[in-house]
Amino acid sequence: MSNQNVISIKAMGLAKDNSLHITNSTDDIYLIDDNITINVDEFVKASFIDITRNNDVCVTIGNSSNVNYIILDGSNSNRKFKVNGEIQITEIALEQTNESLEIDLNEENANAIVKCLVISSNMRNTFKQYISHNAKMTTSNITNVGVAMNKASISFDTTGKINKGNSSSKCQQVSRGIVMDDNSEVTAKPILLIDEYDCFANHGAAIGKMSDEDLFYLMSRGLCKKEAFLLILQGMIGPFIEAIKVDEWKEKIQSEVLNLIESD
Repeated sequence: MSNQNVISIKAMGLAKDNSLHITNSTDDIYLIDDNITINVDEFVKASFIDITRNNDVCVTIGNSSNVNYIILDGSNSNRKFKVNGEIQITEIALEQTNESLEIDLNEENANAIVKCLVISSNMRNTFKQYISHNAKMTTSNITNVGVAMNKASISFDTTGKINKGNSSSKCQQVSRGIVMDDNSEVTAKPILLIDEYDCFANHGAAIGKMSDEDLFYLMSRGLCKKEAFLLILQGMIGPFIEAIKVDEWKEKIQSEVLNLIESD
C-alpha cells in the first residue's frame, strides 16, 4: 500500500467562495471532486488527484512551488492553472469527455509538463489545451497519446503561445495516436503562436495503425498477435500508470485500461 494519505478537500472546511489556501508542504494527496479555486503558497510542494465531472477548477501556484496534478475518472471539466513555479500534469481519460486545459506561465523559470493518455472505445473525446508564456525563460512540454477503437474519435487541439519579449522560452508539443480499426480516428491540431525571436518552439504528430513490423518481430518470438499488440501498448501506457502514487487508484485505473483494450 502507498504511504501517502488521500485527503478529501471537501472535508477540510472550504471558504465561503469554495476556495482553499495551501500554505505548507505535505506528503498527503488532496482529492478534488467539485468546483474549486486553489492557491498554493510560495515554496510549497503539493499533490492532487482530480476526479471532477462537469466542473471548473482553478489553481494558482506560487513562486518556487512544485505541484503534481493527476486527473483520473474525470470528464467534461475546465481547468485553469496560473503557474509561477512548476507543475506536472498527468491525465488518463477512459470515458467520453469534452474538456479544456488552460495554463498561464507568469514568472521567469515557470515550468509546465503535461502528459495526457486517452483510450477511447466507441466514444468521442475532445481536448483543448492552451499554454501561454507570459514571462522570460518559461518552459512548457505537452505530450498526448491517444488509442482509438470501435468507431472512436479522439481530437487534440493544442495551442502554445510565446508572447513578445519573453525570450529564452521553450514550447514543445508532441501527439501520438494509435488507430485500431478503419472506423476510428485520432486527430492532432498543433498550433504555435510565436511573437518572440529568441525562443525555441516545435511540435510533432505521429498517427496511424500499429507497426506490422513490430508486431511481426514479437510474434516471431513466440507471442500471438493479441499478446504482441498488448505488449506494445503497455509500453506506451506504463509511464502514465506509474505516475499514480496511490496503490488503490493505480490498480483501479490499470484494470480499467486493460479491460478496455482486451475487449477490442
